[in-house]
Amino acid sequence: METHDEMNGVIELEKADLVKLYNKNHEWHKMLVDKFNLPSHSELPSLPQPFMLGFDRAKLVFTEGTGKYGKGYAEAELDVSPNDPWFWCHFLGDPVMPGSMGLDAFLQLTGTWSFFSASIYGRARALDGNYTYNGQVFPNSKRIYYRMDVNRLLKKKRLLFFDGHLAVDEPDNIIYTFGVSKVGFFTSEELKIPDAVVTNYYKPDWELLKYNVISWIENAEKFYSTNK
Repeated sequence: METHDEMNGVIELEKADLVKLYNKNHEWHKMLVDKFNLPSHSELPSLPQPFMLGFDRAKLVFTEGTGKYGKGYAEAELDVSPNDPWFWCHFLGDPVMPGSMGLDAFLQLTGTWSFFSASIYGRARALDGNYTYNGQVFPNSKRIYYRMDVNRLLKKKRLLFFDGHLAVDEPDNIIYTFGVSKVGFFTSEELKIPDAVVTNYYKPDWELLKYNVISWIENAEKFYSTNK
């Protein structure tokens, strides 16, 4: 469970805390809604559900003077499993974690740091950045390590600048490098999101979604059982 070390400005998150974050019922949601006088918790940075969630645990450090630039940093880990969704669909006969997934997880960590900094609000959107890939994550990999260093936090403009990397199996086995990047935080009005209850404009066919996912899994299972 979540632990705080207020003296050292450190918050550590475990899976149970991440569940609260993506379900939008973490204690900090109410606190930040009240602090910034927001209409709802949807105006805060968020995390995806497990199908796209990029890490299992995280350490967030806010103390001035820490990290590469003295502005704080974050670290996170993901335990890799052959059951991870991307391996059975990306690609048949060539299972590998998409590089875009590693990038997205890195951005998820950035949004999480911003959320717990309690100094910024808005829906997170990637704005600028660069990256270099020099390796891959395979189904037999064991663990992914993320590191994000805060470069600048512009509270009034709601902008965060940062860089970092992704390593696999060992913290120093770096395979993705992320240059100085920028994320902005915007209100739903600024993003021109429909001014309506979400269920008024997002009405997926849930039964079709479930059917498609099951059929895709069965197709992958058939492929690997007949191509040995």
